[in-house]
Amino acid sequence: MSVRLDLEGKRVLVLGASSGIGRAVAELAAESGARLALAARRRDRLDALAGSLRAGGREAHVVSCDVARDADCRAAVEHAAQELGGLDALVYAPGISPLVLLEEARREDWREVLDANLIGASQVTAAALPHLRASQGRAVYVGSYSARQTLPGISLYSVSKLALSGLVASWRMEHPDVDFVHVVLGNTFGTEFAASWGAERTAMITKQWIARGLFPAPKMMPLRAAAEAIATTLAVGAFLDDVGVMPRMRDGAV
Repeated sequence: MSVRLDLEGKRVLVLGASSGIGRAVAELAAESGARLALAARRRDRLDALAGSLRAGGREAHVVSCDVARDADCRAAVEHAAQELGGLDALVYAPGISPLVLLEEARREDWREVLDANLIGASQVTAAALPHLRASQGRAVYVGSYSARQTLPGISLYSVSKLALSGLVASWRMEHPDVDFVHVVLGNTFGTEFAASWGAERTAMITKQWIARGLFPAPKMMPLRAAAEAIATTLAVGAFLDDVGVMPRMRDGAV
């Protein structure tokens, strides 16, 4: 069943729009009438996506952004607000995970993960806050079920996503005039989550998962379904708290 949304004219900044969930959300939001600003590190991918959306008659602006850099976070928000004439919503979708056991994790590994998955989210939000307050808008953050049930090797990611939940709750407490929504996603295929792991490292860690009955995942959610859930939070008029979106048994393993 396909979801039909009305986002006509909504001014939306999507962070992490170059691939995976961010890209899928951007595509669906554009289909639903949103005016978009797309931000990520990989400018070539953003340009290709924006070109595709514009060819379909949609509005899409592009800005390079490394969320580990404060100046990039501020510049991305200001560029988006200038091009769109303000902001009604932002979607924070960046997420990285090295495949490393806790006993092996270096300080640099922790910094890289927290910069992308947690600190960048807060810095983007701080920059966007005046625009979201002016529009009584909404900020949406992509979380993960791994914060509740992790696996050996992805603990840094899981900890960062657990902290993201606390961050969202804290923004809600400090600024009740803006909606802050935390969307917790279950296993989703079609992303680049494991793209940097390497075959040898993946095989070694996967053996641990298999030996403990943790892998393969019995259910995997289609990327489109995850994007529909996130985009729906932009269309709902009521306040949303934490939203859990999980694969169905009939989705099967991939």
